Amino acid sequence: MLAAVVLAGLVVAAGVSGRFGLAGAAMLAAISIVWLTVNGPMEGPVLVRLSATHGITGADLAGVAGLGLAALQAARARRARAST
Repeated sequence: MLAAVVLAGLVVAAGVSGRFGLAGAAMLAAISIVWLTVNGPMEGPVLVRLSATHGITGADLAGVAGLGLAALQAARARRARAST
């Protein structure tokens, strides 16, 4: 249940975080990190095996995408702040 709530929060944060500049990017990054720690019940097959006991699953990609989007939004917010 917790994983589902965090995933829903991640989707909402990804949709609205761009409106809030650096604070929105930081919130999206934080929720993405939380997702990576609680996504165990929703993990599917291992897509990329990193070692005998570790790998990247489909569920992990949501967190990675969230972190990437947060980095992009943070860079945009910093550029906008620097130009004013």
